[in-house]
Amino acid sequence: MEKRRHPRQTVFKTALLYPVLEEANLSVDNISRAGLSGRCAVSLGLHQQIHVSFDEASFRTAEVRWINGSRCGLLLEEALPWVPGEEPDANAAPEKYEPRGQRLSVNFFATLVTSAPVSIGTIRNMSLEGMMIEVGGGVSEGTRLLVKTRGQDVRMGRVQWASGGMIGVFFEPRRAAAD
Repeated sequence: MEKRRHPRQTVFKTALLYPVLEEANLSVDNISRAGLSGRCAVSLGLHQQIHVSFDEASFRTAEVRWINGSRCGLLLEEALPWVPGEEPDANAAPEKYEPRGQRLSVNFFATLVTSAPVSIGTIRNMSLEGMMIEVGGGVSEGTRLLVKTRGQDVRMGRVQWASGGMIGVFFEPRRAAAD
C-alpha cells in the first residue's frame, strides 16, 4: 500500500511547461481587470510572455505591452475577478470606441517570472503535491518549471527526477505570510 500524503490520480492531460529563467519582485502601482503596471528589476522585451503571481502559489500568464525604464505594463491573459469593472470586448470593431477599463492605484508586490520557450508535455498522473509528466526530452533534474494545464492553476515546481522521457515535478509549497 502506498504511503503518500495525497493520492495520485491517473490522467492524460496536455500541459505547457515553462522553464523558469528569472524570478523577481514586481512593485505594482496600477491595476485593472485586464492588466497592471509597475516596476521590476528584470529586463523585459515588448510582447514577451511572462507570468505573475499575487499569492506566490498560482501564476497568471501576461504579455509585456509597454516598457519605460524599469516600469512596465502587462496585459493579462485572463481577467482578474477581484478587480471591479467589466472585461474589455476582445472582438470589438476597430472603429468602435471602447472605453478604457477602470484602473485602481495600488501599492503591493507581486512575483514576476520569465521563462525559456514553452514546451509541451502530457501529464500521466497528478496529486496535490506533484505530477508525473511525459516530455520529449531536454528537461533535467533540478529545473524549476511553471506547469499550465486546463482546469488547474499555473503552479511552480521543481523537477525531482527525469528518466525515460518522464519527469517528476513536485510543487513548491506556498510560502508562509509574514506576520
